[in-house]
Amino acid sequence: MSLFFCFINTNMTAISRTPNNPNFLQPNKFILTFGRTPNVTYFCQSLGVPGLSLSEVPVNNPFLDVYSPGEKAIYDLLNVTFMVDEELKSWLEIHDWIRGMTFPTEFKEYQDLNKLNRFTTSSLVEKPQFSDASVVLLSSANNPYYRFNFHDVFPTSLSTFVMNTMDGPDTIITADATFRYTYYDEIGRAHV
Repeated sequence: MSLFFCFINTNMTAISRTPNNPNFLQPNKFILTFGRTPNVTYFCQSLGVPGLSLSEVPVNNPFLDVYSPGEKAIYDLLNVTFMVDEELKSWLEIHDWIRGMTFPTEFKEYQDLNKLNRFTTSSLVEKPQFSDASVVLLSSANNPYYRFNFHDVFPTSLSTFVMNTMDGPDTIITADATFRYTYYDEIGRAHV
């Protein structure tokens, strides 16, 4: 009799663990938005939603290493792959942003950094090297489902793009950009 009771109890638990939404997240249903790089937004091919880790603090113990959670979150970099358009606008948006932050030839390049931003806000006037960004994940019905808001974003690297006479005209040229940011917020479906 106890076996029968366990069998019934196991089934009841399995039924209660069924998720409300059994659909899988689809890898091609996302929208990346940068205030200052509309062409990168349009030509974005892929991105990695950054992970998060926690530092560890060792606690002294004569027998074995014991660790406690640290006090700082460590965010992974935001990596984006985008197509390079015929006029190079998508690639030049990141190139000019990095060049403006580093002003390799004259101070005026940094002073003109705000002019590169198409949608200037008051915070960008004070900190022209930064931009905010967001990644919206779409449901299987293409509705906004989840959003990540990235704060104080700036590019740290821009890859080369390769021209090759052996490729045909249907070959798509892509480039990669890596961004650092302060932190990101996640906003669920109810508030997207």
